Amino acid sequence: MAGKRKKESVLERTAQVFDLPGDLVAGLPRMELIGDRELRMENHRGILAYGSEEIHISGGKLILKVRGEGLELRSMNAGELLITGQIRAVELD
Repeated sequence: MAGKRKKESVLERTAQVFDLPGDLVAGLPRMELIGDRELRMENHRGILAYGSEEIHISGGKLILKVRGEGLELRSMNAGELLITGQIRAVELD
């Protein structure tokens, strides 16, 4: 575990030195919420739970919980996904 932390801190420092986005360098999830109707996520690790009122997404170290009505996974590939519907809440665990 300590080796992983050291590796991540090196990546984070590299991002700072070269003024690069940390998510890009370290493979961290990146989320974009557009209004209350669309959520895009890059660098996800898969869907953990799926329903029209709640979707749980693995982001590696964290779990993203999207709550709302009429939620739908509109597209997904290995790198990114798109959720649409009436988004009421986004929670990080």
